[in-house]
Amino acid sequence: MFDHKHYVPILRWKRAEWVALGEIATEDRQHMTPLLELTPRSFQGRNDRPAPHPEDVLTKNASDIGRYWEQAPFFADLCHLDPDLRTANRTTPLQFLAREARARGLALIPVTGLRRDPGYQRAVASIAAEDRRGACVRVRVADIESSDFPDNLSSLLKLLGLRNAETDLLLDYEVLPHGAPTIALLSNSIPDIDCWRTFTVASGTFPRDLTGFAVGQHTLPRFDWMRWRTQVSEGPIPRRLPAFSDYTIQHAAFSEPPERANFSASIRYTGDDYWVIMRGESVFKDDGPGFAQWPANAQMLCERGEYSGPTFSAGDQYIFQMAAQSLRTGSAETWLRAGINHHVTFVIRQIASLSWT
Repeated sequence: MFDHKHYVPILRWKRAEWVALGEIATEDRQHMTPLLELTPRSFQGRNDRPAPHPEDVLTKNASDIGRYWEQAPFFADLCHLDPDLRTANRTTPLQFLAREARARGLALIPVTGLRRDPGYQRAVASIAAEDRRGACVRVRVADIESSDFPDNLSSLLKLLGLRNAETDLLLDYEVLPHGAPTIALLSNSIPDIDCWRTFTVASGTFPRDLTGFAVGQHTLPRFDWMRWRTQVSEGPIPRRLPAFSDYTIQHAAFSEPPERANFSASIRYTGDDYWVIMRGESVFKDDGPGFAQWPANAQMLCERGEYSGPTFSAGDQYIFQMAAQSLRTGSAETWLRAGINHHVTFVIRQIASLSWT
């Protein structure tokens, strides 16, 4: 399906993410396959509002995927949802989402792992059998380091009714720890590494939040990107070169943000080997500048050498337009959207610019 010159961004399926994805330029889309994670909050009630029917949420998810990603292939992982969640007729959320995707002509590829709920595994197997697009197996470092990893992996493929050649393999370091085993070392422990349909390595090093940064301008190393680039080009080079995957400008370990969070008016912006952090004050701080900080931060960002220019991406155009005025401020959602759109576009072109043997 794709080789190592490809990008697999991991996106939590919320409004900022789906709009950012929808604004990726046509010429860049063919070089990426997003992995979409549904999040629990959309299935929960709020305050006096009861929880929505799961069918309604999943139908909207499928509709939004069709609107913003259309018919291109995508990976769907429902690992964050309650394994006991079911629709009114006792269908698993993954099966219902796949049915809605099928009705819209969407190319959903289900994602699973070695320790998923039996009902989830049966759902993946049934989807793979009906859609004949295979599945993606997402393994963690601890999975591979386990002595029974080969047997567990073989048993999972047997349960799914799939061969290696029909299955995408994603090695996920999650929050990349210091001193993590190399890609070469771990991939050498994966049975038949050359036979999988695709091989991708994911990791994340963006912090959980920006509370550790003082108000002002900062840079933060993109260790996830630098580590992957070094290990696929300088060594130790894996026998099979993996595609690159990350968590864009968000923390790898998922958690729902608190309700009514007193967030800062900050901008996260991706450069070659580091992120630029334009750190603002909390928007609800008494006697503070509030939301007006965003256009001011955008002006300063546009003056930095890392800024790619207004024509680089939809996110960059938004930053440029907001910097040129002061009547509108945007919101946490629109600035996250701009940052994700820029990041995804930047990484796609960054991968394309590398010299490959």
